[in-house]
Amino acid sequence: MTYEKSVDISDINRAMFKCPWLEYPGRTKELRRAAAPVLLPLSCHQELTESLKSPREDEQLYAAQALGCLGVRDKFVMDALRQVAQAGPEKVKYEACRALAILGCLKKDVIQTLIKKLKGQNEGQRMDTLIALRTALNSWATVPRDQRTQVEDEEKLALALLMLIKKSGYKAAAEAALCLGFLRPYSNVAREHLLQCLCQGPKTQQMKALTVLVKIMGVHSATVVRSILDQLSCSSVLEHRFEATQMLKAIGLEQIQAHGLEELTFDLLRKKTYNEPFFAIRQAVAETVEELKMKSTMLNLVEAQLMSSNAMERQEAVISLSVLGIRSPQVFHLVLDMLDVEKNTSVKKSLQETLILLASIDPWIHNKLKNKVLFVCEMPKTSMKVEFTRFRKEPENPEESNIQDFQLTELNPLFLTKSSATLDQQKKLNPPKGSDTPVFLPSLYISPKHKSLGSWTQGIRKQLQIFAETPN
Repeated sequence: MTYEKSVDISDINRAMFKCPWLEYPGRTKELRRAAAPVLLPLSCHQELTESLKSPREDEQLYAAQALGCLGVRDKFVMDALRQVAQAGPEKVKYEACRALAILGCLKKDVIQTLIKKLKGQNEGQRMDTLIALRTALNSWATVPRDQRTQVEDEEKLALALLMLIKKSGYKAAAEAALCLGFLRPYSNVAREHLLQCLCQGPKTQQMKALTVLVKIMGVHSATVVRSILDQLSCSSVLEHRFEATQMLKAIGLEQIQAHGLEELTFDLLRKKTYNEPFFAIRQAVAETVEELKMKSTMLNLVEAQLMSSNAMERQEAVISLSVLGIRSPQVFHLVLDMLDVEKNTSVKKSLQETLILLASIDPWIHNKLKNKVLFVCEMPKTSMKVEFTRFRKEPENPEESNIQDFQLTELNPLFLTKSSATLDQQKKLNPPKGSDTPVFLPSLYISPKHKSLGSWTQGIRKQLQIFAETPN
């Protein structure tokens, strides 16, 4: 007889709170990226500023580029860049101004140097300049209006961007429209061009356009909502799927209903509660469902689906419950009963993972399962009547019990056991005390529900952004 693996919730590595991609370690090359940027000591920044004074132009160029990428805004760094921007060689002046813009310095001399490159014939430098401007203006636009520094020579910069939108190729025009959207959210030209970008180009560029339209310009049209749903459904970028859920919450149910897209939105969110591979995103989807007042209707469908004769439908419903939650004792006992009678191994595994997850984040379920006994085993091929879990009595002394056809497991808060696991598997699941080896189930991420939703959302967004931007 085959039994299930033993997993103690309390041992699940807490790093999974912050790193949702750990649900699938080694799944793809993308997921093997580093989880956090390298923080260089202050001495390295001082060395780079010294390199700006080097007689070799290539060293100056490298130092200027590196300081811009590192994002350090210390006074001695800014002063060193300003000095070389005024007195250095032409190429170094440009790189220093580009770095200064990225670091938030939008003074007249910096803007004028960048405008000159926007009007130049070098397409590579033009794109580099637009990307630097987009980065700079994105940061600038997120600061409250009364706290922003002035963008000097703004009128000339806006005119240069308008020219590029009208006369450049797709990539340059799209970047120029993003810059103008940040600089002047009321620009009709920028808005119309960004709306056009939603219908063409790669998904990543469409997401950039969506970000400006929704968060900066406040455009909540039907085209925008459809594009957000498309990102949530099809984007291969983890962070973009997460951001799509946040945009739907920002737009709200009333606007979605006004565009006749409530049913389409509901159906997609329903699917994403079970077919999204990352729990962090599924949980964000569930929170969006609740924000849009769709949770009660969705739970009605999910709970009914638990009784389906189709194993795949039952599994989808079980996975959905892991994020939508269990709202009544009746459903909770139904899930326990399913764990006893379910013959499909995939559905059984999903039931176990859902119970583990819910017990770790729901105090009511945790208390119900604490010190309870589950008999987790494959269905015996006999005519013996199966007694449901909640009606079984815990033996006074489990060690004295004569157990042959099943393995008894005590939940504290929840254990699931597999006696046939190999020695290596058992070592991985139960590392020695003091070991740094993480213990967790695949596709299992536990949300810190005890924290506020705002802090959780910001934390996930930050980690996903770091994950997306970290180079191979």
